[in-house]
Amino acid sequence: MSGFKINFRLKPPEKIVPFGENRDHLSWFGLTDGELWIEVGNQTIYEYSDAAMRGCDSMEGKYNDYYLSRFLEDFSEIFGAVREPVPKRFYDIAGSFAADTEEWLGTHFDDSDEDFLRFEDEEYFPLTEWFYKRVFDSGHLIDGPLIGCFRCGDNIKIYWESDCKLDNGENIWRYPSGIYELPYENFTAAVGGFFSEFYEKMDRQTELALQIEWGRVGLDKEYLAQENVERKVCFDSRLDLLFQPPDCAGGTDWKRADELYEKMLAEMSGV
Repeated sequence: MSGFKINFRLKPPEKIVPFGENRDHLSWFGLTDGELWIEVGNQTIYEYSDAAMRGCDSMEGKYNDYYLSRFLEDFSEIFGAVREPVPKRFYDIAGSFAADTEEWLGTHFDDSDEDFLRFEDEEYFPLTEWFYKRVFDSGHLIDGPLIGCFRCGDNIKIYWESDCKLDNGENIWRYPSGIYELPYENFTAAVGGFFSEFYEKMDRQTELALQIEWGRVGLDKEYLAQENVERKVCFDSRLDLLFQPPDCAGGTDWKRADELYEKMLAEMSGV
């Protein structure tokens, strides 16, 4: 057991609510409607807290309830960067880096265009580039967590963070933040297994959708079958990146990133 597993459930096609103002359109994306949750050790990413469940009568389940295609697109987008190792120094601070840089920015930058450009241009970009190339947000969810994957040598860390709370101060998520380390080969096996299971379930989902007479709901059945194949090819091309030999350079200026990090630490300590 790797302690890392991506779980999901797809809704039956006949129970999926179509898109559009008149609820009259359905597509491959819509057919990925379902629940998603990620086991990391003894914690779970995308599991709502009891307080959140009590406070939302419309919530059907305790997990991320959305179109799984969105997760696959966002998650697989970072695979090219994930396979590239980060230096141990940055690997060790992966769990605190976002909070530290936010604190530093809050004390050394204001909202002026000049400061924004200073941070966004080449002077400061290498400081955060390595981190944000390996994370993705959950912007499709209300107060969804930021999730990242950082490889160093033969290991990888899974990081997640959400500091959003309910009006009463309780967390929206049962496990709002954490970091979990496992062997890289276990990570790739788990991700590959998830993709394979998703393809299998979407093949079945597509078959069922093709058998249904949708009436006034518009579903291009010919294109649906084609898109199901095309999506699989696209996701597989991204998945393959995780299994390729790491590019130790990775396009990141680690020397400059290290210098800027030292500068940040000095400024935070008042030196």
